[in-house]
Amino acid sequence: MRWSYLLPRLTLLLLLWAFFFFAFDPLLKWGMIKGIEKGTKAKAEIAVLKTSFLHPSLKIAGLAIGDSKEEYRNLLEFSELSFSAEGAPLLEKKLVVDSASLKGLRFGTPRKTSGKLPLVKEEPSELVDALVAESKGFALERAADVKTDVAADYKVDPAELESVKLAKQLEESYQKDYSDISSRVNAKKYEAGLDAMKARYEKAKGEKNFARQAKDYADIAKEVKKLTADFKKDKDEAEAALAKAKDAFKAVEEARKKDMAAVMAKMKLPSLDTQSIARMLAGPLIAEKTAQAMKWMGLARKYMPANTKGVLKNEARRGREVHFPKENAYPTLLVRRLELTGELGEDPLEYSGTVEGLTTQPQVYGRPTTAVIKGAKGARRLDFKTSVDATGEEIKTASELSYAGMPVAQLQLGSPSSFMVEITNGTGAFEASLKTAGEELSGKAAFRLAGASFKPKADNIKAAPLRSAVESSFAGLSSAVIGAEIAGTIKSPKLAINTDLANALSKAFSGAMGAEVKKAQEAAQKKVDEALKPYRAKLDNMAAAKQAELEGKLKDAEAKVTGAGEKLLKDLTPGKMKLPKFKL
Repeated sequence: MRWSYLLPRLTLLLLLWAFFFFAFDPLLKWGMIKGIEKGTKAKAEIAVLKTSFLHPSLKIAGLAIGDSKEEYRNLLEFSELSFSAEGAPLLEKKLVVDSASLKGLRFGTPRKTSGKLPLVKEEPSELVDALVAESKGFALERAADVKTDVAADYKVDPAELESVKLAKQLEESYQKDYSDISSRVNAKKYEAGLDAMKARYEKAKGEKNFARQAKDYADIAKEVKKLTADFKKDKDEAEAALAKAKDAFKAVEEARKKDMAAVMAKMKLPSLDTQSIARMLAGPLIAEKTAQAMKWMGLARKYMPANTKGVLKNEARRGREVHFPKENAYPTLLVRRLELTGELGEDPLEYSGTVEGLTTQPQVYGRPTTAVIKGAKGARRLDFKTSVDATGEEIKTASELSYAGMPVAQLQLGSPSSFMVEITNGTGAFEASLKTAGEELSGKAAFRLAGASFKPKADNIKAAPLRSAVESSFAGLSSAVIGAEIAGTIKSPKLAINTDLANALSKAFSGAMGAEVKKAQEAAQKKVDEALKPYRAKLDNMAAAKQAELEGKLKDAEAKVTGAGEKLLKDLTPGKMKLPKFKL
């Protein structure tokens, strides 16, 4: 027996076994914790991590991730995640899991130790900060004693108006958008293609072989139809893009209303506009929840797979690697089905659901990732479903959430520095839907409250008649509806808020503050409109001129491309072909 041959190899095997038995799990656990902390910017803990190589499997127990905004609260935690991998894909360095299990998933649970990481700062949310500032600035101090010349003494600086800033920004972006749109319908590239086909047609006319001529005519006709179809598609896309860019101008009107509310606040007067009142009441709460949802979305997008196959490309120093396609190609990582259970809320609502098609290479897998979650407890019902499709050129998502019978022990709307409403002992129903396509997003949500008690906190309202009117507007009230719509992009979302509570407050303000406040409001509105007018006129005139220019360009291009294409197709009809002559 050659011990000099066997001993080194046995020693190597023993060292490998010792590494995987003693060191692999701790190193993997440490790496996962650091990766999670880097992504969430908060502390993460894993109680147990265990792997097995004889029967490839992984088990993670007691995972908790802190919330970077709330020091003593977890973003999420679960009791156990476990799965076993299929053996055959491992030989191709692929991890494929047919079925996995996630148990005890909970959100927003308290934690005993701080979840903050040293030297890590949470990035502020512009959306939250803007709506909180607007709510705090909602003024009520001068409601009882309004001077008739209060607006005349106030000067509006156009540079400080959000509507003016937005008009300038839209003018710049519209110029760029128009250049991009205009380049899509460049008739020259289509005319060049038609000229080339005309030359082929002239050549085919002289062909003496009837069968070959028929084939050439058919090929040319096919290409002409494709070229004209491509032009029509580009034309339709250009018109849709231009309409979308023009539709963005509506945001200037929303910005003007916000400027109006800001001017009234600086004059220590409340705005009577229901949208401004809605933003004051529900803005901070909705902005906080929206920012939290956007944070989840940003975290998901950060780890979302790139929408490219990229798996069949290998670079080598010398030569070329040839891949032989297989009937069943595995993604690098695929979890076909994940069963999950968890709890929601302080009075736990148990839920369960499935996630299917979780993969790092969706284009290889060829199907979207989907999730369905349901839960019920007494009158409470939870339904959630989502789809993430990254199989195309851009990532598309669609989500729907419904939660009925939600207990609302306490809820506060408004701001302590302006006006607050305390809502207690109610039952809520929440419905929301959200869609994204690339960076674009759109969605809406509605929260309906019933059987609740509404208590206004009007200590900041010094005027007794106004305070009495505000308090009486909530007397006997037991229900409310708060709605929101979101649009724009993921990096720059735009939020619209509405609530029927704003209507009641608007009537109270209007009835108690007299005509002088309305006069001051009209005067302030006139000042804002005068400051915005030259910028709005410039934007509208520029858009109208570009629209007319593009319409003329589209009409001219369509006449040239479509007309020439139809003429060429007419020439390619069978009746124009030179038939062979036969001698009898």
